[in-house]
Amino acid sequence: MENTIKLLFLTGLCSLSLFVHGHPYILFQTPKTWTEAQSYCRENCIDLATIEDMKDMNVVLNYVGNSYSDAIWIGLYKGNNPRFIWSLADKDLYKEGEKTYFKWGLESSNNCVNFSNGLLYVSRCDYIMNAVCFDGTKQGADQYSLSDKMVWTAARDYCRQTHMDLISLRNDAEYQMVQEITNGENVYTGLFRDPWVWSDLSDSSFRFWRPSQLVYFVDSQICVAMLKVDSGKWGDRSCTETHPFLCKCHQSQLIYMKLRVSPLNSTLDLNDPEVQNSILEQMENKLQNISGVVRLQWKNRSDGRVFIRDSDGNAP
Repeated sequence: MENTIKLLFLTGLCSLSLFVHGHPYILFQTPKTWTEAQSYCRENCIDLATIEDMKDMNVVLNYVGNSYSDAIWIGLYKGNNPRFIWSLADKDLYKEGEKTYFKWGLESSNNCVNFSNGLLYVSRCDYIMNAVCFDGTKQGADQYSLSDKMVWTAARDYCRQTHMDLISLRNDAEYQMVQEITNGENVYTGLFRDPWVWSDLSDSSFRFWRPSQLVYFVDSQICVAMLKVDSGKWGDRSCTETHPFLCKCHQSQLIYMKLRVSPLNSTLDLNDPEVQNSILEQMENKLQNISGVVRLQWKNRSDGRVFIRDSDGNAP
């Protein structure tokens, strides 16, 4: 075929798809407010993206790469009912009732939780103290390790980099184990007061905050985005800002893109199967290095045609 076809993506939402652990994340580049993005994802996919753990986060980071200039909305927003959750998000590590097995010594209005003499105490997150890291790939006492003294967010990042996460105290045996390791010292645990809610109401406690991010604050008109300046770590943004957004879609989800095509040769018949195949081939070549894009095909109109001429002579 000798004619060259120039495609102009002038209308609709252009998208790329990726399947993650059986659940595809799809990045839409058309900027929307957080609420608009939520509505679009719910209408066309499932919801704004929930990121369950660091494995998912790493795949998302590799997927989006440098394809955004500032921020990408995800499905997290500031709710009205803060609750205590563990930093360690892996559901397989908790038996029934273990996520809420709290032995309180003293509660307060602060937001991070330390352990001392067998009990949990709510404290400020900027106190400098030791923390207990946990590694579920090991056995017995080797699962637990005492960190150097640091603030809570730094301790969390350190434990994630060198072990698995901060400690979750899930049962009496674990309370006793940590008591023996710490010898009565105050140490940070992975428990924190969390005001954030996932759009799909997932109970995932995974967070990937930038270092300067406050764990808790009063303002309620706040949503969460991946920030390019912080290498994809999360930060708060006003929900009314407009950004690209990440949806969670069904594995078999069909995404429709409405195209307006302007061929260089105005006499070209865009409903010619040979021409349509050439367009698909060009598009597939552009997408060949993108994971999750399986197959492209045209959606026929009721009269059997794919393209119709608009008032400008183009074919939408």
